[in-house]
Amino acid sequence: MERETHLRHLGKHGLRQRGMGLMGLLVTINLVAFFLTLLLKLGPVDVQFWTVRSIMGDVAVQSDILSPGPRGLHESLAKRLNINSITGIDAKNFKIEKQREATDRIDFASERRVHLFYNIDAVVTFAHQVIAKTH
Repeated sequence: MERETHLRHLGKHGLRQRGMGLMGLLVTINLVAFFLTLLLKLGPVDVQFWTVRSIMGDVAVQSDILSPGPRGLHESLAKRLNINSITGIDAKNFKIEKQREATDRIDFASERRVHLFYNIDAVVTFAHQVIAKTH
């Protein structure tokens, strides 16, 4: 009696599969590995960009204390990049142009190519600008 009730609930197709199959598990593992690879390869590049943004903000805030003009800003940026161990970026990546009488605009633009796997590379571009008040 109990077996007949159990069989009646199974429906006309018999036993039903529950859970994830082998193919689903393999696809899930591959997706997790792919996104983990992206995170491990591109994460440090993104963190480096956020550090450069922070350096630019600090230089812009303290620009009135620095020696005046673009040269003083370039020197300050170069020193801070060196202190923070930023590699692949130097003061040449920064363009400083006079805005108005007491302000300069600091532009940063960079492009990095990161090897992911096999023959696949990722190109990451960064751009940021700040306004620095000068004497």
